[in-house]
Formats: sequence, structure tokens, C-alpha cells
Amino acid sequence: MKIAIHSPRVSYYMGGAEKYIINYSTELKRLGQDVYIVTYDSPKKSEWFKKFQNATKPSLWDKESLLFAKESERVYEKNYFDLVVLHYNTDCINISKKNKLCLHLHGLPDKGRPIENKAVKIPKKIIAVSNYVAKGWEKLYNINKQIFIVPNGINLKKVKKIDKKIEVIFFGRLIKIKGVETLIKSIKILKKDFKEIKLEIIGDGPERECLIKLTKKLKLLDNIIFLGRINDKELTKKILQAKISVFPSYAREGIMTTLLEASLCGSAIIVADACNNREFIKNNHNGLLFKPKDSVDLAEKIKILLLDKKLRNKLIKNSYKTLNHFSWRKQAEKILKVYKK
Repeated sequence: MKIAIHSPRVSYYMGGAEKYIINYSTELKRLGQDVYIVTYDSPKKSEWFKKFQNATKPSLWDKESLLFAKESERVYEKNYFDLVVLHYNTDCINISKKNKLCLHLHGLPDKGRPIENKAVKIPKKIIAVSNYVAKGWEKLYNINKQIFIVPNGINLKKVKKIDKKIEVIFFGRLIKIKGVETLIKSIKILKKDFKEIKLEIIGDGPERECLIKLTKKLKLLDNIIFLGRINDKELTKKILQAKISVFPSYAREGIMTTLLEASLCGSAIIVADACNNREFIKNNHNGLLFKPKDSVDLAEKIKILLLDKKLRNKLIKNSYKTLNHFSWRKQAEKILKVYKK
């Protein structure tokens, strides 16, 4: 198949969806497919791109979608593709209708929007990263067509074990739904029993300053470190060093790539019992679940793992085994089957 993957952001921003695109497109090429990523030729330093890079509001993404559709129009006029693949819903409206379209859904919107209701009815095929995401879209927009489920994947590789020097880490974008505020409050509770406890927060986003203010207010500056964005090599090292990785997201998430990365690097996982986390985490088997937005329950779960190395090692071993079902090779094969239907 000759496949175009339409993605303006992949050239200048690398979030979960963009990593997804890079990884599965690489596997599709290994499977013998003719794959093209249609994206911006964006300069590394540009004020124009920064406003989109830091966007959190759908209205700005919609604007980018429209602008990029116009910019990329000549690509689709000059080239024939068996399928054009989209990773943002509004792209379905803006791109040429002569193309056969497949839409990937990576998460849930926080509320319904008329433009999304119109857009999601256009593609012939839809793939969601989890049952939770698929059912959420079906309910929100009364979608009657089949939504295929193919979760996020991970490149399975052996990683060298190193000493666990960090007690707790969070890595991800600092936005409200990630629940980092709950994690910070749990550290305040834990400090009563673990005076020297350390939490490292990796990532950036619009909530960063609010979270730093909360840290100061709770007098946790000696316990919590904000590292901002770091490169992939440094991130892998941090995860390898972490005894526990905590993901307190409470809404709209698919199967988070961060869960898979923590499993690969041997860090015990604690997640909120929300979104689709139960599609990957089985409580007390390959991770621990806590009540969403409940800092007391989260503190209790962190305490359990800090004190019980045997349980930590069991969760780590089982979560690594779970990854066998999430290799990018297997996920790409599933995606290709949907593309060819």
C-alpha cells in the first residue's frame, strides 16, 4: 500500500501521538509498505511554531489543521495514495475528500464540539488506542460505524539495569488531567514517615508554574525537583533509576506510552484507577491502582512499594511480561490489517 500519514506536528513537537506515528510508520515500512509522513518543513527555532507547540486549546489545533491542509494540498494533488491517515479529528474536514481516509483516536475530548461531530463521521475507518477511548467517542458523538482497537506500542529491547537512586518519578506533559497536583500532595503526606523522600517531575506544560507554587506552599522544595523537558536518553536513564513511576491521570487518556516505557525500564507502576488504565494494569499483578484525585490513597500505595521491595520486583517482572502484547511490530501488523480492509 502507498500510505500518507498526515501530521503537521511531528516535525517540531514530540508528544505521545507523534512518537506513535514515528514508531508505527517505521514498522509499516519494515512490513513492505510504501509510507510517507506529510508534515511541516519547520525550522527548529521559530516563534510561529512555538504557539502551536505549546497549544492546549482545541481552537488553536483547529487553526493549525486548516493552515496545514492548505499547505499540503499540492502533495495530495500531485500524488496518489491508497490511504491517507489522520491523527487529529478536524483534519478530516480540511483535507481533500478525494482521498480514502483513516482516523486514529489517541484520547478523549473534554466535551463535545460540533466541528468534531461533523469530522468524525467522514473517515471510512477509525482506529482507537483503547476501548475506553472508542466508547467515549461513540457515546459523545453517536458514532454507528465500527471503531477498531489497536493500543499504543513499545520497541522491545533489553535495557541495562542500574542502581535505583530515585524513589518516585512522574514523566509526561504538565496539564491538568495528568493529576500531578495529587502526586505533590501525596508527597506532603509521605514526608511524615519519609523525611528525605524525593520526587522528580519530568516534563513541561501550562501547569508547571502552578505546580511549583503548590510545592513551595507545601514546603516541599527539598523533596520535589522539576527537571523540565529532557532528551530521550536522559529520560530512559531516569526511569531506569526510579523505584516507582506514578501516573495520576484521571481523564481522557488512551493507553499511555509512559506506562509502557516505565515497564520496559523496570520501574514499578502506580496509576489512577481511571481512563483505560485497567486495560494494561491488573492491580497487584503488574502495578497498583489508586482512587483518582485521592492523595491519601496514592500516598498509601507509594508507601507500600517503598517498604516492600519484594512486591516492587514482582510488579516490575509482570509488567515487563505484559509488554509482549504491545510490541510495535505486533501493533503495526494489526493496524495494517485495518488499513487493508
